[in-house]
Amino acid sequence: MPTCKIPMKDCSSKQLRRYGFDAETGTLAVMFVQGKERDKTSRPYTYPCTPENFAALDAAESKGGWFNANVKGNADMPHTKVVETDEERAARKRAETKEEVA
Repeated sequence: MPTCKIPMKDCSSKQLRRYGFDAETGTLAVMFVQGKERDKTSRPYTYPCTPENFAALDAAESKGGWFNANVKGNADMPHTKVVETDEERAARKRAETKEEVA
């Protein structure tokens, strides 16, 4: 499994925590909201994506709604689980701890 070096931005969605796009490779990266209290973040997942689809996601009022309608279950956009390095995993866990405190 590949690692994810795509810069991502935070998202205030009930489903998506972070998302980003690499125009050079045509890759959408997302991290999902997880946990019983919705306070955890998934590992990154990547999907093939056009610049137009990313622009539509970025402009969508409901990022999770757009994702569900256009990406989830779309055979043309199969996902890939991304392997996190130990440092990336530790940084994600630290960020979750900071979010819990805030």
